[in-house]
Amino acid sequence: MGAIVGALLRSERPEPSRVLRMLAVSPHRGTNVSHRVFGTAVLGISNRPDLVEATISVEGDLCGVFVGSLDNLRELLTTLSHAGTPAASETPADVLVAAFRAFGLEAPTRMRGDFAAIVTDGRRLWVFRDHLGYRPLFFRDGPRGFFAGTEAKQVVAGAELTREPDLEVLEQIMYGRMPDEMPSALKGVSRLPKATILTVGPEKAAGPVRYWQPERIVETANISPSDLPARFAELFEQAVARRLKGNDVVSLSGGIDSPAVAGFAAPLHRELTGKPLGALSAVFPDLPRVDERPYIETVTEYLGMTLHTCRLKARAWDDLESWCNLFDGPIPTTNTPQIVEFYQEARRLGFRNVLTGDIAECVFDLQHHVTGHLLLRGRWRPLARLLSTQRRQGKSWKSLAAQLVNPLVPGSIALWYLSVRGLDFPKRIPLWLEKQKVNQRPYRNDLLVPAHLRWSALQTLPLRGCPITLEAVDMCTSLTGVTVGRPFGDVDFWEFFLSLPAEMKYPDLKSKTLLRTLLRGKVPDKILDRRDKTFFDDHAMSQIDYPLLRRYLVAPKYQMPGVDYRALASRIEREEFDLIDLMWVNDLVRIHAFLNQW
Repeated sequence: MGAIVGALLRSERPEPSRVLRMLAVSPHRGTNVSHRVFGTAVLGISNRPDLVEATISVEGDLCGVFVGSLDNLRELLTTLSHAGTPAASETPADVLVAAFRAFGLEAPTRMRGDFAAIVTDGRRLWVFRDHLGYRPLFFRDGPRGFFAGTEAKQVVAGAELTREPDLEVLEQIMYGRMPDEMPSALKGVSRLPKATILTVGPEKAAGPVRYWQPERIVETANISPSDLPARFAELFEQAVARRLKGNDVVSLSGGIDSPAVAGFAAPLHRELTGKPLGALSAVFPDLPRVDERPYIETVTEYLGMTLHTCRLKARAWDDLESWCNLFDGPIPTTNTPQIVEFYQEARRLGFRNVLTGDIAECVFDLQHHVTGHLLLRGRWRPLARLLSTQRRQGKSWKSLAAQLVNPLVPGSIALWYLSVRGLDFPKRIPLWLEKQKVNQRPYRNDLLVPAHLRWSALQTLPLRGCPITLEAVDMCTSLTGVTVGRPFGDVDFWEFFLSLPAEMKYPDLKSKTLLRTLLRGKVPDKILDRRDKTFFDDHAMSQIDYPLLRRYLVAPKYQMPGVDYRALASRIEREEFDLIDLMWVNDLVRIHAFLNQW
């Protein structure tokens, strides 16, 4: 996937050796290296021989490095030409520099895709990453200089830090308290929050400034229901087209999200290449409740796609210490070995770009608090329609009354009531975890928001928090030499759905009703009418490795606050884990595998 690094030196001459050391510690990101000394700054890039994703600009009054995908490059080239600051070439780094000349600190707002970038005028640096945080960027600011890189280990090498774990960050990961600005698990290395730009001066860096405020977009659209289907088709086709490269395959499941991508990508791909679009699906013939092959075949036959299947052999905790070392910390929940195995299979089949339906839930499936939102804003007709629709669908009068009463109850009282009645899912906490520690972040955290803001806050909730799992996927693609496209994460597409009125976005409280309606004719009715959901519980439980758990979690050198290791050891010895145990131990064992390096 490539990498970028940068240094602004304050107490020594800008020698390239330091930046070259930074690139050398991450050979998995590529060994083809370039650099430029520019005033007191040094910038560098690395690429794999078979995949160039990091570029460095040509000589001029600014120097920039860029890694990732600039999806609207063609549109930017035209805009820059009209603005009188044409790019020196069509490489993303040269477009980046031209955009900074034309728009200054507003340049990142004009860009679309997954990327991270550094720009310098020789005295100052500007560093930023994409809106959603697909591409990571870490940094260290100190008296000797400012150092930034794609990976935390690169920053450690550049700043000459002692490599040691940050125990506070590990606790944040364990208990799911991961804000945007959560540092790296390597002590002394900061993480640049997504959708922010950081200005670094000769003496110090200013605080990161957000360049994207999606909360300002919520419910701002003025569009009629009759115009909605055409606008959806236009924006989603654009999102898919931006991510097609010609050697594409869809990671296809039997749900709605990836078939939606396939429904738009299949005709575009045939028009682009003259060939049918490929599909790659993981199948589980030994786990009937998990296997979705019949639904997958329905989609590929309907769209004329070529289906490839694979049975994943890797296990979730294979080579755990190696992965933690590579990631510079534990990555929660992510089954990295199987992700890499899937991408390797795509590569073996000749594909270089994997399209997924990821993130659709964040765009379409956040319907909680709609009733209260309409009630507290006095939108009586939409409220009446919503209640009437639910009644026709079989909702009881008691359920409808509860929807109307809930927003009138203060959040603190609601949380107390749920706790007293045992309605806050107390079974989510295993016996070997301290309840008080877990409950420092309430299970219904959404109720802490004032009632009149709950629905609006929920719409942008997925855009808050540390994108650590997205960063992990970036590493997986780097290792396998493929790229990943997520059309549902297209910023223009997402902004449009943020802007829709609540009653248009959620005509009822069922899952993805609007999306199902908009996809008629693009996706088989069998998929759109499907209301059951495949849960991968059986597959997850089959991944448990009790000998590995004994090795890391029975009498470890360091004990995570809130964990009763004696009670945990007892459950491990009896090999009686349930899904809740697995959910928590999945992160805990990664934390201890990471700590085992010291």
